[in-house]
Amino acid sequence: MQTPHAPVRPQWLAQWREAALEPERVIIDAHHHLWDRPGQRYLAEDYLADLACGHRVVGSIYVQCRSMLAVDRPEAFQPVGEVEYVNGVAAYSASGLLQDLRLCAAIVAGANLSLGDAVAPVLDEMLACAGTRLRGIRNTTAWHADPRLISNPKPPPPGVLLEPAFHRGVAQLQQRGLVLEVWAYHTQLDEVLEVARAFPDLLIVVDHLGGPLGAGPYAGQRDAVFMQWSAGLCRLAQCPNVRLKLGGLGMKVAGFDYHLALKPPSSVILAEQWRPYLLHAIDCFGVERCMFESNFPVDKGMFGYDVLWNAFKRVVTDFTDPEKNRLFSETARETYQLMS
Repeated sequence: MQTPHAPVRPQWLAQWREAALEPERVIIDAHHHLWDRPGQRYLAEDYLADLACGHRVVGSIYVQCRSMLAVDRPEAFQPVGEVEYVNGVAAYSASGLLQDLRLCAAIVAGANLSLGDAVAPVLDEMLACAGTRLRGIRNTTAWHADPRLISNPKPPPPGVLLEPAFHRGVAQLQQRGLVLEVWAYHTQLDEVLEVARAFPDLLIVVDHLGGPLGAGPYAGQRDAVFMQWSAGLCRLAQCPNVRLKLGGLGMKVAGFDYHLALKPPSSVILAEQWRPYLLHAIDCFGVERCMFESNFPVDKGMFGYDVLWNAFKRVVTDFTDPEKNRLFSETARETYQLMS
């Protein structure tokens, strides 16, 4: 399985480390993955090593990445294997062996909603496996006609979000009180808007700032893209059932290309370059509907975990404590119904 992400180079990352700013600030990492892919290994122990950088991460939200699929089962049920694996990690963490840290406290799984009504038994088996830890479903939906804009090892076909079968699957999701998680590029935000309007009582979480693109045909077009993205995001924010994850700018499709430099970027550099995106998103959605995410290990090819959270803290340094609490932990806690 080829990866569309920047490779993780520990020696390169080690060239720039930072002490945690506001180390007492409680963080729930709203988005990370675990996987064991050829040439790439990022399992619980690897994530724990990143967490040991001084920031006070007390919990995390696991998001599907086609990891640990149950390959001996019918294709529709293979994503149950990912839930089984991650639920085991969560159970280990919930035993108290990691003190107050709760890894994978909520799970966003990968049941194929394009199965329509036929996804129902898959969702039910996932719920039977993970119980209240299963909080949502995400499918592969980020698509662009340009082959340079691939952010998934198994890219989707176009138009998934608008398919009637997908909407029937979403209805099954809604019946079970689960969240719909969506990763889409800024060019698809109006498709996400259609889903949000079709299901006004369904909680929808949009990943990675709504995908402002900066690679391929959008390289060198950052101002024009910002205008398109910001307008689309504002339209989407008019739907009160939509929430937004702040992060994901370390993906190649975002076009910042930090991995091409001799040394990793500092949090000062990240904060300076990301501030317009983060502040506009917060202006649109409000702190009550925004949450910070690491998107590790995807973004780890571009910068360290310590640097990432320092960058977020720098951008919102002038926010009030209650506002910071929403962004760093409380919006995620509420969205995924985590226990206090």
